[in-house]
Amino acid sequence: MKKFLLSLCILFCSFPSSWAQKNEEATIKNVLEIQRLAWHKGNLEEYMQAYWQNDSLMFIGKSGITYGWKQTLENYKKNYPDNCNG
Repeated sequence: MKKFLLSLCILFCSFPSSWAQKNEEATIKNVLEIQRLAWHKGNLEEYMQAYWQNDSLMFIGKSGITYGWKQTLENYKKNYPDNCNG
């Protein structure tokens, strides 16, 4: 009986962790899908909403490190002018 209760306890203790992981995975996939759609619409501002909007954002790209959300957005606009909505 003790083994059964212990097994049941372990099962219930692991369930919330597994549920949270699936929920987090769904959230991440949703953010990536929003970004994908925004990119294909050419809406860089919408695309950038998933990024940390802070001066301490560090983005590493082909030209090196860029600091700051606004500067990262400006770099996207400069490097991908065909995607800009004007």
